[in-house]
Amino acid sequence: MSLKTVLAPVLGNDADTAILNAARAIAEPHGAHIFVAHIHREPRDVLIPQVGMGMSASMIEGLIEQAENAANEAQAASLSAFDRWREANDLPVVQQPAATKGVTVSFETLVGEPATIVARRSRMVDVICVVAPADRESNDAMAVAEAAMLQSGKATLVVPHDVTMPKISGVAVGWNASKEAASAVAHAMPLLETADKVLVMSGIDDDLTEEHLGTFVDSLLWHGVKAQAKSFDASSGSISGRLQAEAREADTQLLVLGAYSHSRLRESIFGGVTDDILTATRIPVLMAH
Repeated sequence: MSLKTVLAPVLGNDADTAILNAARAIAEPHGAHIFVAHIHREPRDVLIPQVGMGMSASMIEGLIEQAENAANEAQAASLSAFDRWREANDLPVVQQPAATKGVTVSFETLVGEPATIVARRSRMVDVICVVAPADRESNDAMAVAEAAMLQSGKATLVVPHDVTMPKISGVAVGWNASKEAASAVAHAMPLLETADKVLVMSGIDDDLTEEHLGTFVDSLLWHGVKAQAKSFDASSGSISGRLQAEAREADTQLLVLGAYSHSRLRESIFGGVTDDILTATRIPVLMAH
């Protein structure tokens, strides 16, 4: 298996640098191409809720001009961050598939509703890089992250705003035997196969026993993955907190998890590991649904 294409959707804000650095970290061991895509809404679409609310034509045109200026400024900010990052890392720009060695990059601007744009574009790459929204009300950042996880069919790398993603030598896997966890592991296999160590962590209960965990670890060993098991009591404490703590203690740089093993609605109402990771992650996490 190989990891050859990475999508880095950027919005022209402070999170751009974290996304770009994460994309490079995951692309570098595989010589992958990074598609940096600046995304912004169509300025006139932003004003749809305002039309018909007693606003004059001049007021609407003024708001359209403001929205266009904001979109242009965000696009310029993303392009500037891209240029600085590309030059600092000496990364060549490539627009078409080429037989080159090492990481290559390209920049594009996509206009439309962010979640729709990301869902469509991400289906044509191997991994999508997003930041964990610092604020639950950060609508576009949350929409991009959820679209990548729920609608792409691919792996999504979620990184904290303030954590520089290091070189990946160790990987932790949170295994609950769900189809989502199996999907995450399948997408992460290029990273697992090249890691110096892989720690497989499971909360043990009546449905997931030590024997089940051992069988899964054996399945990774068949692939040449340097895997070992770590179990804990699933009935005590926060699962997301425990997984992150164990991953850091084992000196791993990446946590692999299935996303939304329960329905999105159930997690939004009752809480869940995925929402906890999105809003309070302290370690880069690779997720798939």
